[in-house]
Amino acid sequence: MCGIAGIWGSGDIEKMVNTLSHRGPHGTGFYKNEEVRLGACSLKITDPEGENQPCYNEDKTICAILNGEIYNYIELKNELSNHIFKTQTDTEVIVHAYEEYGLDFIHKLNGCFAIAIWDGGRIILIRDRLGQKPLYYYFKNKNFFFASEIKSILTQMDSVSPNLTENFLTFETTIGSETFFKDVYALPSASLLIFNGEDVKTKKYWQVPPDIEIDFTPKQYIEKLQWLIQDSVRLRLRGGTSVGILLSGGIDSSLLAYIARPQYAFTCCYGENGSFNEVEYASMVAKDIGAQHFLVKPTSADFKEHFEKIIWHLDQPVATMSSLPAYLLAKKASEYVKIILNGEGSDEFFGGYIRYLLMVTEERLGALPELKNFHPLARFFWNKNMFSGSAERYFELIKRGEAGKGDPFQRVKEIFSQHKNLLNSMTACDIEVSLPSLLMMADRVCGAFGLENRSPFFDYRIVEFAFSLPQEMKIREFKTKYILREAARGIVPDKIIDRRDKIGLITPIYKWFSQDLSEWCNSITSTFDERNIPLNPGKDRGLYDRYKYMKLSLELWYRIFIDKQLNLDAAKKNKKEIIL
Repeated sequence: MCGIAGIWGSGDIEKMVNTLSHRGPHGTGFYKNEEVRLGACSLKITDPEGENQPCYNEDKTICAILNGEIYNYIELKNELSNHIFKTQTDTEVIVHAYEEYGLDFIHKLNGCFAIAIWDGGRIILIRDRLGQKPLYYYFKNKNFFFASEIKSILTQMDSVSPNLTENFLTFETTIGSETFFKDVYALPSASLLIFNGEDVKTKKYWQVPPDIEIDFTPKQYIEKLQWLIQDSVRLRLRGGTSVGILLSGGIDSSLLAYIARPQYAFTCCYGENGSFNEVEYASMVAKDIGAQHFLVKPTSADFKEHFEKIIWHLDQPVATMSSLPAYLLAKKASEYVKIILNGEGSDEFFGGYIRYLLMVTEERLGALPELKNFHPLARFFWNKNMFSGSAERYFELIKRGEAGKGDPFQRVKEIFSQHKNLLNSMTACDIEVSLPSLLMMADRVCGAFGLENRSPFFDYRIVEFAFSLPQEMKIREFKTKYILREAARGIVPDKIIDRRDKIGLITPIYKWFSQDLSEWCNSITSTFDERNIPLNPGKDRGLYDRYKYMKLSLELWYRIFIDKQLNLDAAKKNKKEIIL
């Protein structure tokens, strides 16, 4: 976890890096010439005693800065034995790999990364395959800026304007290169950008794999996945003098915990009865692996105290209500470890979401010989849209606003057209639509406390393998994540593997907003109503409804970044002044 920034043109690189200081508490470093400036604040893990970034090649004609980790840097360094290394860092491996292989070096990387390279004639920006590490840029009036967080770029802009797109009004999140800020763009996942002082050019270097099934038996699929997960965990434990895990008690994090055996485990729970509390299973796992177990119990008072700071760290609202527990878990974990493992990605890649189960069940039901000629009767009895196109049905599931059949729907339809396997279609769609918000939240809450988050299920080898699986290896007989459960046999207790009641972490914001925080929330959202933003509530989703939460998030975002009304103390706790 580091913060990186750069300028081609006029600007203040120190100011940009200082704004990111919470991400890298172990020092700053800069490269400067007449036109180009690069800077980084570092969280040192692989080489704690080494020099600060940037790193250079032998004659200093190439320099690089890195946010994130290259997990296979040792293997790459062994390939580059003809080069002279001055440090033990993965950043220096990037420099020499680029020198040796050119841009093709990207395909050799296994990690979560945002990279910037200056080779004397151009700035090259590269973002990892799934977009785990953020990278943003701005190019206007001959000035080019990039940074790990948007707030860093804003320090160099004369004015800031909102950019609420049709995608946001549909999905409550931005898509692709969009951000909430006019003229500020996200470099999409699996993309590289080249700037030569005149033009910005971007291109994809990796795509979600096509549906090409491997000719394996079920046993071979399971054994392959076991090896991939174990190897992914092995790589992600590198440099880890103290490691923790975010432990929910579900199959994902439990499997990682039994493989990694971290010293510390951190679990979120609420003081609610029943559905909001799954501590029993997490405590069992922590005891089995001998980890010191910490419980974080967010309250409505915590939400009121911290949420403004969370919005500042996020840069823009996210399409999830889990930002408070994620923030408090990161805060607690940072007191004990530098590296935190998490089980994110498993639901997307192995058919874990209930919406996946609903879609697959409908598909299988519609294919039954007894029903395939009676779809009109079934629609009359159940739902008028049943057994219609899968893209249309999934769009109805994931949209939040009352969107029509415009660009957001067309994008979903295009993604579905690229896959024959329904589960792969939904996963590919989520990689573009919902996953970026979850990844951004994980990055920002950990970055707020200088904590490195690592996600073994996002290893690109696991992702590519998941797209090669037959659908029945993911969802079988109404059981989600079938292959992952079988891969965990003998490692994780059957009591956890065979759970069918796991619902995920639900933050009781719906309850808080109608009770403890009602007056506070209404006082803020009433101002939002005066902005005349067409945020449509859509259909009521009960405990999962985000409408009021999104109104509150947007209003605070407007005040912090657009109106600049709030004087938060989030950065002051890092001994830096917030610069907006």
